[in-house]
Amino acid sequence: MNDPLRNSFSGIKGRTDSSTFVDVEMSSAANGGINLNKFFEGVEGIKDELKEMERLQQRLQQSNEESKTIHNAKAMKNLRSSMDSDVATALKKAKLINVRLEALDRANAANRWELPPRSRLLFLLSLS
Repeated sequence: MNDPLRNSFSGIKGRTDSSTFVDVEMSSAANGGINLNKFFEGVEGIKDELKEMERLQQRLQQSNEESKTIHNAKAMKNLRSSMDSDVATALKKAKLINVRLEALDRANAANRWELPPRSRLLFLLSLS
């Protein structure tokens, strides 16, 4: 049977100089691995902030349920001040998360253009 790949590698057999071959996958992984590590560190930081937001949301939910049963004015005032401080903290955390997500997005967009031209072209074609 006719083997079309047999002649494709005949030029490689005669070469002994391994420095002329560049391992494209290894070079891009070595350069991109650092950027991905930074990206994943940023994502983990955002996940931690989101867990804190969930904890605040659960605490506010519990406070809301508790407010339905409180009849003492002083206890209600303390609960309301606690809820106000939780809402303020949640708002600050939400703004922080938003800033961090935007920074992560900008960094991701900047690193996207550090790809080799062929990879960049393939990336742009995959978007359309």
